[in-house]
Amino acid sequence: MLVRPAEDSFQRGLESLELRQHREALAYFNGAIEIEKRLGQVKQPQARYLSYYGLCLSLTGTGSHEAVRFCRVAAEMEGYRSDICWNLGRVLLAAGRRREAHQALRWGLRLQPDHQGIRRHLRRMGARRRPVLPFLPRTNPLNRFLGRLAN
Repeated sequence: MLVRPAEDSFQRGLESLELRQHREALAYFNGAIEIEKRLGQVKQPQARYLSYYGLCLSLTGTGSHEAVRFCRVAAEMEGYRSDICWNLGRVLLAAGRRREAHQALRWGLRLQPDHQGIRRHLRRMGARRRPVLPFLPRTNPLNRFLGRLAN
């Protein structure tokens, strides 16, 4: 059930996010969550509200652990939406969890192959080269040393 005031707050949050006004966007997304809880009589707010709230938590530096938690909950609710996967990937990347971020972004790209935001983030992340000695783990000191020499 769509709660119009909550949706209006969410749309204002998206506009603020587009203008890179992250703190303002955070307030709007928080408002959307609170309004929906109060007026929508739902146990759990919409996944996209949670996802964008988590993204803004990360962008404002308020709390990466909480940001990841909100985005993960949203992905569990609606992991079939590419924007939710994109937000999760961005938050995980900001938290220094590259492997998980890459997985989330790849999943989002499978859902929507032409998603420009996901494509842009994957390009920025770059591709890892194969280990110099593929029969040893990537973290093996010999592989790390030879990999640095190859650069």
